[in-house]
Amino acid sequence: MEHCAAAVDRRLCPHCNGSINDQVRRREIDEDAILALNRLWHPDHFICNACRRPIRQTFQVADNHPYCVHCFASKFNPKCAGCHETLIDSCLLAFDRHWHPRCFCCSTCNMPLPNGEYYVVDDKPYDRDCHWLKRLEKREHMDREKM
Repeated sequence: MEHCAAAVDRRLCPHCNGSINDQVRRREIDEDAILALNRLWHPDHFICNACRRPIRQTFQVADNHPYCVHCFASKFNPKCAGCHETLIDSCLLAFDRHWHPRCFCCSTCNMPLPNGEYYVVDDKPYDRDCHWLKRLEKREHMDREKM
């Protein structure tokens, strides 16, 4: 005979084990219950695993725990190699590191590289114009060494 996991009453809030239906019916809570992680929750009891504040909108899940978007990003998202801030929206992956598009810049002029397009000289990123300038400098240096 196999043993089954104990049945979970999904009408009970996982945080306090209080009945969701009774409180909604008696108007003890102003909002409807929240359905998340396959359970019903009292609105004030569905909280972020990091900051412990109620989650009212979008959330992320890690290790079966809910996180508000901000805490999830702070805990799990990579940091920008340029400014070291947490990456939240779009990012570039270059030189095996993550970057904000505004932080991934040409090594000569320090201007952001448009569309993340770059040329590499001596393991450094350059925009097209600075790339050609750098290559010419290297060529001139090599020609002087031959003399």
